[in-house]
Amino acid sequence: MKIKNSFDKYANFYGEYNIIQKKIIKKYLPLVKNRVVDLGCGSEGLCKYKDFEFYLGIDRSEEMLRFNPCNTIKADFNTKECFEILKRYNFKQLISFSALQWADDLEFVFKEIKKLNKEFILAIFTSNTFKSLHNYLQIESPIYSKEAILHSSKILNPSKIEISGYELHFNDPLEMLRYIKFSGVKGNVKVIPVKLKRFIKEFPFNSLEFEKSEPIRHLD
Repeated sequence: MKIKNSFDKYANFYGEYNIIQKKIIKKYLPLVKNRVVDLGCGSEGLCKYKDFEFYLGIDRSEEMLRFNPCNTIKADFNTKECFEILKRYNFKQLISFSALQWADDLEFVFKEIKKLNKEFILAIFTSNTFKSLHNYLQIESPIYSKEAILHSSKILNPSKIEISGYELHFNDPLEMLRYIKFSGVKGNVKVIPVKLKRFIKEFPFNSLEFEKSEPIRHLD
């Protein structure tokens, strides 16, 4: 629930700061079919990038959906009800580019995706995202490790799994902290005041690293 509230709170900033998410969209857009369901669509509707015969965005954040210009419904991919809703629609492919790392139970979500018997492209942040920052703050990532995602992905029997790395550079610590706050990949990065002051003073590194695990199935 805390993750949902965070997305609700900063939904109006998300489109400006979802830089890595846009890189993922650009990478896979040529492979996206014309009839798709987008799990965890957020405010960045893919209809801005491509014309679809059918597009349905799914998100549990009302605020995110308020900014999304595409056809969307409110639903939570952590529930069976969400996947029962999806069975009502005629679509070719399921995509999810930056959301499933927040799944309450990733194996449950993968099992439900498998039951749909559709093509899929999934891009899931791993715990190596923000690795240097987490090490600096001496906290653990709140999201699944690469190993856990790869293990759970066996449920889906993907055609292939890609591991992709990305990096963003920042001019100063405040620019980095603004990105962390508004980008939708914050998780449990809660900097206590002493460490925040030290981080701003030292600015020990000027970049953030990202890692994605990307299971894919049945692409022509």
